[in-house]
Amino acid sequence: MDVQNAFLHGELQKKVYMLPPIGCHRQGENIVCQLHKSLYGLKQASRSWFREFCSAIQTIGFCQSKVDYSLFTQVKGTSLTIVLLYVDDMVITDNNEVEIKNLKGFLSSKFRIKDLGP
Repeated sequence: MDVQNAFLHGELQKKVYMLPPIGCHRQGENIVCQLHKSLYGLKQASRSWFREFCSAIQTIGFCQSKVDYSLFTQVKGTSLTIVLLYVDDMVITDNNEVEIKNLKGFLSSKFRIKDLGP
């Protein structure tokens, strides 16, 4: 799976200001813009995205590994679902196709994702 525009999903924890793009303010004006969402290129962008993903996946019962923080697991009866996140890409595996489909549906409702296939 690939999360499209992943870094734009993150909420900023602190106030971040930036200069407006060239041409968006009058000459001689000294103004800045306060960001409400994360942008690509910010130092905080990847951390904000990861925090957002962790929060979302843990709300549906996934546990984050203490050995590898990008590994999430969920056990439901005989079903074992494993999600491995790498920046904005993820690998999902399960011994139950229905659980994979449910997880993909949930992730699609939270983020814009693209299924890259098996």
